[in-house]
Amino acid sequence: MFDDFKDDIMKEINKQIPFVHCRILGKDKNYIKGTQDLHSFGCFTAIDLFKHSKEEKQEMPAMFIIPYLRKGVSPRFQQFLDLGIKADVVVDENPESELGILHLICCFTNTKSKDMAGETVSRMLTDVNARNYSFFSESWVVKQKKPYDRELDGMPSEHPDKKEKLLICTSDPTHNITTMKDIEDDKLSGGGDYHRTKADVSCGRFGNLFHYNKNKTIH
Repeated sequence: MFDDFKDDIMKEINKQIPFVHCRILGKDKNYIKGTQDLHSFGCFTAIDLFKHSKEEKQEMPAMFIIPYLRKGVSPRFQQFLDLGIKADVVVDENPESELGILHLICCFTNTKSKDMAGETVSRMLTDVNARNYSFFSESWVVKQKKPYDRELDGMPSEHPDKKEKLLICTSDPTHNITTMKDIEDDKLSGGGDYHRTKADVSCGRFGNLFHYNKNKTIH
């Protein structure tokens, strides 16, 4: 009986773990010069992944992209890399490079898995001394005339006026850059909405994890 109970607990825990794969590109330290450069990189990566997912008739995973200088990481993050490489869940394509560009692929199963991702990536930004990061996913978006309140407004995915978007949000400690592209019949349409905001202006649950708050959400 105890073994069955333990198996059930492990299945529930595994369901909530959001991270499924980590790939690190190795580049010259000047490959990404600033937050705008990273946002452009994130947009191209998001569009490519969206198109590939639809061609394969698969659900598009979410992704965090975190550039970092390898010489500045904490011992905890280095241990994460070493263990991840041994377990074949982390692929480091050029470990001798000055700049690592971490691509962290996520599949969210519930709100707890999203909260876990937010808390973990927030700590990871500190561990690698990140200057910025980008996040993208397919998202349900509802236009709000007032500040969003999770308890009062409910989840956007359940709102009658929801719209499906490809969301790309790039943040540094001072501001956010957000691009949203419409999704219609599994295809991207329109030129996209572009916004630049201060760090304390919400642009989604995973917007500006330098100032982590799990109550932010637009999806």
